[in-house]
Amino acid sequence: MGVPDPKVPVRADHRFIRKMISLSLDNKVREIPSEFSRLSRVFSKAGGSWERVHLGSIRDIELLKKVIKVAYKRGFLTKKEKWAG
Repeated sequence: MGVPDPKVPVRADHRFIRKMISLSLDNKVREIPSEFSRLSRVFSKAGGSWERVHLGSIRDIELLKKVIKVAYKRGFLTKKEKWAG
């Protein structure tokens, strides 16, 4: 595999969610656009702002981390398969 394209996925919120998942869940989640869209909607409904996230709001970034963590624990994110090695 080559170097990941920083413009894929096209949506900025999906790219940020992908980055947060790679940092906090060590890439244990499959990248499924519909699940990322759901995370984005839940984050916004919980009072989060993507504009503030991109301006560096720690409060909003922490809220997004909580949304991702809860979604992972409750099974709303598809986990990558664990292969016996």
